[in-house]
Parts: sequence; C-alpha cells; structure tokens
Amino acid sequence: MDLLVVGWDAATSTHLRAIDLPFWDSLDHSGTLLPEELFHDTYISTGNAWTTITTGAPFEDHRVLGFVHGPYVGHPLAGPIKWVANRSVLPRLVRRGVLAFGLGNVATEGGRGASPQSTDVPFKRVWEYLSGNALVFGLPVSYPTWETNGILISGVPAPTPEEATQPLVSPAELQPTVFDEDFTGYHVQMDSPVNDENTSVEAFCDAHVDKTEAVADRYIDLYSDHDEREDFEFGFVMLRSIDDVLHSTTDKGVIERIYRATDRATRRVIDEINPDDVLVLSDHGMGPRSPLRVGKNIGLDHDTTRGVWGGTAPFGLERQLDVTPAILEYFGIDVEPPQEKDGYELVKKRIDETAVHERLADLGYR
Repeated sequence: MDLLVVGWDAATSTHLRAIDLPFWDSLDHSGTLLPEELFHDTYISTGNAWTTITTGAPFEDHRVLGFVHGPYVGHPLAGPIKWVANRSVLPRLVRRGVLAFGLGNVATEGGRGASPQSTDVPFKRVWEYLSGNALVFGLPVSYPTWETNGILISGVPAPTPEEATQPLVSPAELQPTVFDEDFTGYHVQMDSPVNDENTSVEAFCDAHVDKTEAVADRYIDLYSDHDEREDFEFGFVMLRSIDDVLHSTTDKGVIERIYRATDRATRRVIDEINPDDVLVLSDHGMGPRSPLRVGKNIGLDHDTTRGVWGGTAPFGLERQLDVTPAILEYFGIDVEPPQEKDGYELVKKRIDETAVHERLADLGYR
C-alpha cells in the first residue's frame, strides 16, 4: 500500500500537545486542518467535513450539511443565513444554530429528519481517481455502498446490518466477512451519556476502546485475507471514538484513555500493513461547550479551529479542501477535483431513515 489515511474523528490540537502518544509523536509533519470559510469559527459536522475532505468539493457542491438534514438544495434565504452565521459579534452557539438549523430547515431537501446518503454526493471520492484498488473502511456518508475500485465499508450514519436494506459493503459478497456477531459496525451497543445520564462515562469509554480495537482488527483482517493485497494502492480507516467519548465527558483521565487507545490501534494497523506513507486527519477539534448550550449532557463540543493533520510526508495541508488535491499530487495524478462520478446513477429516494436515526441517537446526534 502506497498511502494509508487514518481518520481520528475529532482529534484536537490542544489534546495532542498535552497527551503522550507514541505513534502521533513519531510523525515528522503536522499542522492544523481547518474547514472552508463558511464553517470556520462557527460549526462543522462530521458528515460535512469528511465529504469535503474526500471529494475536494465545497459544501454547496457536495450538498452534505450534516447527519440530520437532507441534501442541500439552496434557498433565497441561504445567503442572508450564511451572512448572519459569520457575524463574529454574535455568540458562537447562536451562529452555529443559525447555520445548522437555518440552512438545514429552509435549504435542504427534506429538512431536519432526513439524513444524507452516498447517492446525494455527485462527485468521485479521492480513491476513485487512482488506477489501483483501495481499502476504505468506515468513511462517513458512504451508505449505501457502490461498485468501486477495491473494497468499501460504510460508516456513520449507516444502519446496522440487520436494519440495512441496501449494501453496507462493496463488493456485496464480502458483507458476511465484515459483519458478524463480534462486529456489527461503527456504533457501540449502548446509549451515549449525552442522551442517557444513567450511562456510565467510564463504561462508555470501555465500549469505545473495544470498538476501536475491533475496527483495527477487522481492517487488518480484510487486508491480510485479500488474495491480491499488493493491489491495494490506497487505504482509509476511520477511528471515530474520540468524537463520541469527548462529547460525553470532560474527565481528563477518560479523554487520555481514548486517545491512547486510538494511537495504539493506529500503530498496530501501520505495523501490520506497512504502507509507504501515512496521513492522519481529524475533521474538527473539541473544546468547551457554550454556557448557552442546554438540554443535553454535553461534555465537550465541536471546535472548528482545532482540527489537525499529521503525516510521514510533507502534505502541506491547511484546509479540508486541500486534502484530495494533495493526495492526488502524491500519486502524480494531474486532475483538478471535484469531478462528477461516471456511470453512477443517483438514487433520489430516502432509505432506512428510522434505522439511521436510531443509530444517530445512540451516538448522541439527536
């Protein structure tokens, strides 16, 4: 494998400087990774950020605002809403609400209560520009999966295998290999303390440590068991537990534990696969919640200014829009993204909404 990208969802620059993380600290290059201007210093959603990162398309083109709204379709009020959301004189939580709820309710198809699916995104993902195969595991907004060059396993907000009506894995015949009674997907089998105050933060962290290790195991197995694994040119694996755990607590011991588990799992994947280069990315950082935030037991909340990247090569990233072009340059591909998918029919119907939102609720999104 030439390049392996590891998603550390919500990894935060201030935490990475404060916590002893052997793998992260071994990377030769690192920097801050910021969202596009519209979301800078306001709010960024996991679904929005990873779609920008992996397509090279800005929000208004790729159409994913967040996990709990349908695809962006525009509206005459969209311009004024964006203008208000970027007025720094307003409290950040107010600006976040204006952007997320304002655009979400008036400028998306289906509004709040819908959710994005892969067929809402009209552009190629970064690995689809490559001539070789990719092994992509857990990328947000990749459900339902589609025929692609290599192996693709859906991430949040995909439903569980029992609930899914569309493929969670491509090629579909690999789905029984990926999912079994020991591995049911990205989510843990318990409610987030954000939604259920009776859930122990320590137990929730325990579950996510186990999940992080299980994702690493399954990714390594998929790579090792592939008959022609030397054909994998590019890899991506999402480790999303930092986000979920940090939403639930401000306890430094718990925070350090989930970071260390993520660092160990990454090191293990790297050791087993031995890629030529590694790129670690976060979609946003985490910071103190606003005192205006009420109604949920939030620990830390999204902070758009603290996202990071780190790598074994000088990728020179500054914004999420830089990632796909930088990866294509790494592979020597002279193409300017985003480019529309070829031969891919966009399915307009909404699918599995109840199951998807149940999983989002488990994670504290609703």
